Amino acid sequence: MKILLTGAFNYSESQIEYIKKMGHEVTFVQDERIKLPIDVSSFDAVICNGLFLKNEIADFKSLKYIQLLSAGLDRVPLDYINTHNISLFNARGVYSIPIAEFTLRGILDLYKNSAFFIENQKNKGWNKYRSINELYGKNALIVGAGSIGSEIAKRLCAFGVKVRGVDINSGPSEVFESVAPLSELKAELNNADIVILSLPLTDKSRGMFNTSLFNEMKKSPVFVNIARGALVNESALINALEGGQLSGAVLDVFEEEPLSKASPLWDMENVIATPHNSFIGEGNNKRMFDLIIENLERFANE
Repeated sequence: MKILLTGAFNYSESQIEYIKKMGHEVTFVQDERIKLPIDVSSFDAVICNGLFLKNEIADFKSLKYIQLLSAGLDRVPLDYINTHNISLFNARGVYSIPIAEFTLRGILDLYKNSAFFIENQKNKGWNKYRSINELYGKNALIVGAGSIGSEIAKRLCAFGVKVRGVDINSGPSEVFESVAPLSELKAELNNADIVILSLPLTDKSRGMFNTSLFNEMKKSPVFVNIARGALVNESALINALEGGQLSGAVLDVFEEEPLSKASPLWDMENVIATPHNSFIGEGNNKRMFDLIIENLERFANE
């Protein structure tokens, strides 16, 4: 195939050579965030992230294969892809481990009040803090029980947390105590000490966590969003934090990124805000390249 690679993935020279040795013709462009100054009509395949935010997919007239470098599918025109029978692969499983570790770290920081002790150390203060929470015995609800949600569940279970899931695909699970359908989300929220979002952004899920859903939650849970900022109505989230409906939040994604310096989320002591960084991990490059090769081979053998 004639493949377009973009700088959204940090290829080594040997990795590009490996793809060429598979029999593919490779073109590399560093920046996919601009309108590409090349003729794209003859590419059979693209391996990219946000390429189609700045480039019309219809211009890729020979396209039959897309490998995304993200787990989410919200940056590609799914209707066009489906109607033109283009095979689409995402980065399922690549970022699940670092995101799961990040999630657990954030919850523990809030439960153990790490900010107090960090400040204490800076000031060389020997001050104890007597209100420390335990994860053991708590109830967690993970909204989105796919690869990322499952990795989070495994780690929470190791701490003695009772973990339930809500997902489009409900039923028995080896990782979760149970996985309920999304239609039962409100009922599941009533018992959760920790609520974690790891579901994809779609037209149906956009803005789904609003004032109504925050009001359905058990009193003062910890809220975690490591999925997409647009899943949450940010004004409703801020109100829930200010009003005590949520005891705290771990937020790696936001409606608008970068997060505005005027946002009150920056200054809330019960909020951990990070710049969409939870997916970063030292094993990502190997996992992603292995997946790229696996999917190219699978497609070739279909």
